[in-house]
Amino acid sequence: MSAIDRAWLEMDEPHNPMVVSAVLEISKVRDIEALVRHIVARLLRYRRFRQRVEEHGNTHRWIEDADLLMGYHARIFHLDETSPDHDIAHAVARELAHPLDRALPLWRLTFFVRHDGLVTMLFRAHHALADGIALVGVLMSCVDGADEKADGGGRHDDFVTRAVARLDATMAQIKSVGSLIFDGVQRRRYVSERVHEGSEALAAVGRVLTLPDNNPPALRQPLCGTRTVAWTDHLAFAPIRRRAHQLDVKINDLFLAALAGAFGRYLRETQGNLDPEQNLRISIPVNLRARDDGELGNCFGLVLLDLPVGVVEWRRRLQIVGRRMRELKKSPEARAVLVGLAAAGHLPVPWEKSLVNLLAGKAAAVVSNLPGPTAKLHVAGNRLEGLVFWPPQTGGIGVGVSLFSYAGHVTVGISADTAVVADPARLIRAFEDEVALMLHPRTRGLAARPVTDHKPRARRVDA
Repeated sequence: MSAIDRAWLEMDEPHNPMVVSAVLEISKVRDIEALVRHIVARLLRYRRFRQRVEEHGNTHRWIEDADLLMGYHARIFHLDETSPDHDIAHAVARELAHPLDRALPLWRLTFFVRHDGLVTMLFRAHHALADGIALVGVLMSCVDGADEKADGGGRHDDFVTRAVARLDATMAQIKSVGSLIFDGVQRRRYVSERVHEGSEALAAVGRVLTLPDNNPPALRQPLCGTRTVAWTDHLAFAPIRRRAHQLDVKINDLFLAALAGAFGRYLRETQGNLDPEQNLRISIPVNLRARDDGELGNCFGLVLLDLPVGVVEWRRRLQIVGRRMRELKKSPEARAVLVGLAAAGHLPVPWEKSLVNLLAGKAAAVVSNLPGPTAKLHVAGNRLEGLVFWPPQTGGIGVGVSLFSYAGHVTVGISADTAVVADPARLIRAFEDEVALMLHPRTRGLAARPVTDHKPRARRVDA
């Protein structure tokens, strides 16, 4: 097992299991067993889904599981519409409370058969198998017409190996400065670039470790283990894209500015006054894979962004978010954090958890934004109506937010510990209101919501 994957395996906490979860809504299903067989067959093309973890002391290996317990990995429930427990959000939340069995391959599917051929599939996989970006790619490989190839292992680890080796080589070259004098201008320039690259990475890690803990106190409470989930998929994407073009801003910046406004509204409504200078630091996963490399494992870094939640006026908030994002894009922070996570995987578990919590725990929320397919897809001949996922949160982080665009709509999903956000559906409604205000700036007040009238699904459960 690579050092990075092992780091995430050992990051499980009683209140925060490191499990990526996703919900797929599939309509017009006539044969549920055929759908299950199709999806399981697609997943098992990936070697990691056929393997379990073998532990010997501090050594962890992926080994083939000779006897997959399919009754565990793929289950079917028929939701009785007359039962008080038929609500899909309640059913999903109930399943999220169950940890994955560490003695088995670290994934599980639950199919909820509902009315009129509608099936909701809950997909759960441990972060040790892959990061959320890769796992969404795995789910997309289950659709009809997807590429049939699957991964062969963990080439992502080569990047870390090369990065560490390059730094080591640079240090060795620095020790023998005399030999560089005769190597010519080109060689000196190469070494100078490598030294600069290593210095930037070390400086980036240093910046992360020394960031102040100045997040809103309400979002940094000790976690209680009661987790809530909420999601909505009724935000139209085209008006948001047009508005971003009119304002000459990135779509992602517009989303983050709306999220900052939503958190600001939520905190004012639940906690009272908010300092205009108050920020909320979020952790944003950044994909570091080569395009279409098809690998599993973890190959992502983290960048930390301060959302100006204290700023009420949306145009100023958008301007601040855009400036901060431009500055982040020039920073080596994401790759530096990736190398830091790899280093953590070589440490004893208590030290590893301390380092990972220092690297990732400077934030109060994890926010992931992924673009999805623009056209409707099918799975085993059945139409995929929507997809929502929830990123896990390390250590004491109690809020995870996901944004996923698919077939002309944006899905917003929130997973939260009730000690920090008691009502995630309320936060989603505030997000929708902020988007509506940006789209229709002449509209005033919380009641105006031209983008959607949909009530987010939300339920809580003891984790």
